[in-house]
Amino acid sequence: MDLKDHDNNLRIIGKIFIVIGLILVPISISTFFFVDMFIESDLWMEIRELDIVLFELRPPRGIAYFLPTIQTISSFIFLISGYGLSTEKDWGKKFAIVPAVMLLFKFPIGTALGGYMIYAIHYVPKNEEIINSDELA
Repeated sequence: MDLKDHDNNLRIIGKIFIVIGLILVPISISTFFFVDMFIESDLWMEIRELDIVLFELRPPRGIAYFLPTIQTISSFIFLISGYGLSTEKDWGKKFAIVPAVMLLFKFPIGTALGGYMIYAIHYVPKNEEIINSDELA
């Protein structure tokens, strides 16, 4: 992989991160609406009054908003890192490690994609490739 291909791969990865972030935004918004409906339901009241052998389990209302909050934060992480990679900012490569590691937990496609992204972000072109790319320009 020469230097021009490497820069192009990083821009493509940045655009993929932006698309993933844009997909996560409506999902997190709809999850907030779902949690609002769930908290007002009778099932939530049954869960709140759950008695386990020797003690009572009473989860607070705020715990239900944990998942949508994490989804919203991850969508912003994907969008910001995608912007940094696609515009070739210096901080983009450092910050892009976070969503790439997050993708590793999405087995099987996310694991392969995240592994490739980590490899592409950490790839350092050899001196011969830099010289060859300068000659081509």
